Amino acid sequence: MSTVPGRTRRPTPSLLEKLSATDPNLEVWWDSSPLVFESWRTQMLEAARPEERVELAAQLLRLWDPEHPEATLFRGVTTNPPLSLAAIRTDPARWEGWVRSYHKSHPGATNEQVFWALYKEIVRLGAAAFRPAHLATGHRYGHISAQVDPRCCFDADKMVAQALELADLGENVMIKVPGSREGMTVLRELTRRGISTNCTLAYTMSQFVAAAEAVQRGLLEARSSGVDLTCWKSVVTDMSVRWENAAEFEQQAQEAGVQLTVEDRRWASIAIFKLAHRTFRQRAYPSKMLLCSVRMGPPAAGEGRCWHIEQTAGADAVFTFPPVFLTSFLQDYNGPDFSAQIRTPVPDAALARLAPIRYFRSGYDLDGIPVEAFDEIPALLSTMQEFSRATDGMVAFVSAQLEPAAVHP
Repeated sequence: MSTVPGRTRRPTPSLLEKLSATDPNLEVWWDSSPLVFESWRTQMLEAARPEERVELAAQLLRLWDPEHPEATLFRGVTTNPPLSLAAIRTDPARWEGWVRSYHKSHPGATNEQVFWALYKEIVRLGAAAFRPAHLATGHRYGHISAQVDPRCCFDADKMVAQALELADLGENVMIKVPGSREGMTVLRELTRRGISTNCTLAYTMSQFVAAAEAVQRGLLEARSSGVDLTCWKSVVTDMSVRWENAAEFEQQAQEAGVQLTVEDRRWASIAIFKLAHRTFRQRAYPSKMLLCSVRMGPPAAGEGRCWHIEQTAGADAVFTFPPVFLTSFLQDYNGPDFSAQIRTPVPDAALARLAPIRYFRSGYDLDGIPVEAFDEIPALLSTMQEFSRATDGMVAFVSAQLEPAAVHP
């Protein structure tokens, strides 16, 4: 902080700004609907100590400043069904009115059709909020991910049809496609059409490579057909903790005689991400890795730590942060400054400890899982079920508004 007369003091960088500084191509994304950002920002400021609020307010404004999109730290947005449901619950009165109004103008629409229209409206508004950043950066940044219905995870035709509807909501909309066997077909088809994609429900090297190669083939087809790729972008998501916490990991570790620790689980998912990042660069895939589902810990010497971020900082990748994690990260992290640890290998001892576990090997090996078996990956199935329940929750919200007793004149 400068005290020299006549000089403005330099702003104190936030943790996300420090992370972003570890590589010029590292991207920080907001992992929720933009519609809830202001509510989260307000909660953060209210929870802060009075003497911290001015500085914190400035830092949060730099994360996303709609009036200066070119200076916004958030380079994009990811959403999913639970996060969309959270956006509804943040302002239920607004969406209750929207549902009733939509149904009044579309009296023949079923509850499922009204849900889909509601979901698209949430996506449309989010895309509009980040469109200025998309335009200000020459279409390089400012994308928002919209997920196809997780209940259609194994139906390629339905996913393509939904994706085309979602893509029509804005040129900065990228489609979240599951890392299922059928999802690989969808990724190629959408890329062939010049539609941006985000491969989600992905956890293993086999899925990451298959997704990147499907996109690569689709991109070649798009270019040979002269498709406009001005706004095109591709990311492949690593849902780290969801893979770490699968019951099968614990079960197979016990079978191998290994008592899993938190450190073991962290090193396992970090090892996979480091290998994926290295592989994507070596093979010059057109997709970018995206790290999500990160958690704080394990702590060290009384310090709040986040191995997921510390060990992957410096990556040419996307890091996406949901409100709940970001709150904890900004408030509780007091570990070392970030450096380019992405290039630091996982300790040999950690890999040796994990090597006997079949679950780890199948996730870490490039050909550990055949494409035909993607639909059986435990973490994919559990996440799909969770996301499907959230989707059902949105349908239930619609249904509640359209019950005769709930409909207002």
